[in-house]
Amino acid sequence: MALKPLGESIREYDKVVVTTCSNMCEAACGMLVYVKDGRVVDIYGDPEHPLSKGALCPKGSGAFQHIYNPLRVKYPMVRKTLNDEFKRASWDAALDFAAERLLKIKKEYGPEALMLHRTGRADFLWKLAGSRFGKIWGTPNVVGQGPICCESPGVAINYTYGAKDLGRLMNPTTDWVNSKCIMIAGSNTAANHPVEMLWVLDAKERGTKIIWIDPRFNPSMAKADIAMRLRPNTDAALVMAMINVILKENLYNKEFVDKWVHGLDEWRPLIEKMPPERAEKITWVPKETIIQAARMFATNTPASVSGCLGTAQTYNSNNINRCYGILVALTGSIGVPGGGWNWLHNCRPPLSAGKDLASLPPIKAPVISDKLIGWADVSAANFPNAIFTQKPYPIRAVWWNGNMMAQMPFTQKYAAAFKKNIDIAIHNSFHPNFTYQHAHVAFPITSWVEREGLCHHGNNRLMSWFNQAIKENWECRNDIDVIAGISDRVFGKEEGLKWFPWRRKDDLTKINMAEATDFFNKQESFTAGCTKKTLDPETTPRGGVMWPAFTEEDAMRFESSEAKVRGDYIMYEDNKPFPESDPPRRFPTPSGKIEIASDAIKELGWDYLPKHREGGHTPVSDTEDWKEHPLVLCTGRPVSSFHEMGHWWPWTDELEPDRYIQVHPELAKALGIEDGDYVKLESMRSELDGYAWVTEETDPRQIWTYCSTDEYQPFVPGITNRNVSWLIDDIITDPVYNQAEFKAQLVLLWKKGTSKKEALKKTHEFLKKFPEYAVDQSELGAYVNKVAMKNAPVWDKKSKKVVWNGKAAEDGNVLPFTED
Repeated sequence: MALKPLGESIREYDKVVVTTCSNMCEAACGMLVYVKDGRVVDIYGDPEHPLSKGALCPKGSGAFQHIYNPLRVKYPMVRKTLNDEFKRASWDAALDFAAERLLKIKKEYGPEALMLHRTGRADFLWKLAGSRFGKIWGTPNVVGQGPICCESPGVAINYTYGAKDLGRLMNPTTDWVNSKCIMIAGSNTAANHPVEMLWVLDAKERGTKIIWIDPRFNPSMAKADIAMRLRPNTDAALVMAMINVILKENLYNKEFVDKWVHGLDEWRPLIEKMPPERAEKITWVPKETIIQAARMFATNTPASVSGCLGTAQTYNSNNINRCYGILVALTGSIGVPGGGWNWLHNCRPPLSAGKDLASLPPIKAPVISDKLIGWADVSAANFPNAIFTQKPYPIRAVWWNGNMMAQMPFTQKYAAAFKKNIDIAIHNSFHPNFTYQHAHVAFPITSWVEREGLCHHGNNRLMSWFNQAIKENWECRNDIDVIAGISDRVFGKEEGLKWFPWRRKDDLTKINMAEATDFFNKQESFTAGCTKKTLDPETTPRGGVMWPAFTEEDAMRFESSEAKVRGDYIMYEDNKPFPESDPPRRFPTPSGKIEIASDAIKELGWDYLPKHREGGHTPVSDTEDWKEHPLVLCTGRPVSSFHEMGHWWPWTDELEPDRYIQVHPELAKALGIEDGDYVKLESMRSELDGYAWVTEETDPRQIWTYCSTDEYQPFVPGITNRNVSWLIDDIITDPVYNQAEFKAQLVLLWKKGTSKKEALKKTHEFLKKFPEYAVDQSELGAYVNKVAMKNAPVWDKKSKKVVWNGKAAEDGNVLPFTED
């Protein structure tokens, strides 16, 4: 079922630029940008794009308001302290200011005092060139968004299936039409990936069975044959119970498992301890539904599994995603059309900031990180304590983009730490958002129609190109231009040109985006064939290239007549070794098989066999917190925004203008809350305000609200737009990859103006009617981070301040709390 594309624009135009939507999500939808006299006059979906087929979501259609948004940061802005007002500056003055402060910090504290956070909220060049700058500068603290976002599933699949870097989607979404059963977990795809949802609907029309798993009955579930609403962070128990049924009823592909799966017999005792009857008491999912789902998935093959952040932002993420990967393997649906483990939002390729960096001396200082794996991205969530306490060593400078601070767990602590100890915060800015409000210097950044480049983290292992449609607005420049400008100042012009040589011939202060992109892609063999020449949608077949593509010839090749896009369409095929595996193997794991039992994970200090583990903040794992905050909180994204994008534009913001807090009618009745009431939420980390949406979408024991908001956003009262990250713990995280628990915290809910104490009492009374959780001591997590919590700054709910060593810290540039 495809949306019928509209005809061409009815507005006057003098050229149409064929391009790709970038920075709104990971879908990389085809786009036609209509231009008149150097100004965008219309935006349409590209009907010739093989993935999006002419469709655009509200963010893509509404991007016109991003390009010409009068609220955008238009000029460089500088201030000496975070208490001062910003003043407009020239680019040279702003770059000089940033460079002088960076050099002063390096001299006083060492290069490790800089934390540089690169994410793809702009394009790949900020991520790669930022990493390159950090290594030349000498800091180990080059961090990324992956451990905040959706990369822990890729970590799990690396150890389960084997991969180069993070394990990635095996079959593209276009291949879902070949599936007999699709299971989707932790994703409201219709809202957050609407173009990918079209392929789910196409498959359903062809008879594909759909199983959907999520902590709330989200709108996507309306299209499911079986919908399972589970308690957050309990997916492993749910999937193990399904496997219990599949093994007992002999529904698995024995031939495939005997040949290609390692460790099933070792896992059987744990599986036998998780029958559907027990899983029901852990997950909230009825045993009958678990049995039905197991039979449907196992008897309708080839089957595939997909998902998104719901399985990532949680304590037990590693085990959860191992379980999903093993489930599809038991059906034999690997390396075949219609099969695979196919997580969205989790598809960047292996990356290299440059082979020439090997000539640099090794960085001496240790990275500030406590994740178990020593590879992939480092989490910015590790840094508020380090910035606040200046331990294990001082962090005095931060350079980042987007709206990263607003997304950091325990945001109030992060903001207070900046106010207390950061001497220079550099922000590559689109909007005057929460992160901008905590910067000393802000550089205005171009939108994707004002530059060309590589889309960020495309779903489907996709590398897609976007073309420049208009000149830069106002005084905006590209992110990598900021890096080049600062490099020329802190390393010297000669060294700056040496390390960042891809300068435009007409202006040596700016970077040739195509040359720089081609350089970085050629540093890594998996992407060496992905160049502007092979990616540009105006001169090559639309849709981009699925990596790996080792040569330009690979990038121009369609793997089969079934393939909708170029490149390597299906991974882990039989008789086809995984690229660069040594020795050549279908599955590049130590055993050469799909590993249920993992010695490599055991050596890290985590579970040899996947199992259910309670999160750090549940009624079972933290009974003291539960006494004060007895409801489970889960979060997600709304249809109108992707991080900061969307909420700053009237067209998209009016879709969901107020932050709603979903509460079940039974709980709402017990607390005297009606639909639309002004309510408050409190966790052990902070509190926030919003409006009640009384709905049966959420479980009576759970509260659901969305993230990506910002108290500085326009159109609605700021305090009701404070991001939910204020409520999220920054210390107890997924031990393997440091994913913060955005999907499972404990909170208290009450109606503003009523007694919080009475609400707590009524909530506990209300919860007495529900059964206890069937969790044993061996399934509690290793909450070693509670040791760190004893010495960390905490939130005092009486003063509503961040407190350390008995002293309240000055708040960052935040709005005041409201009265209870």
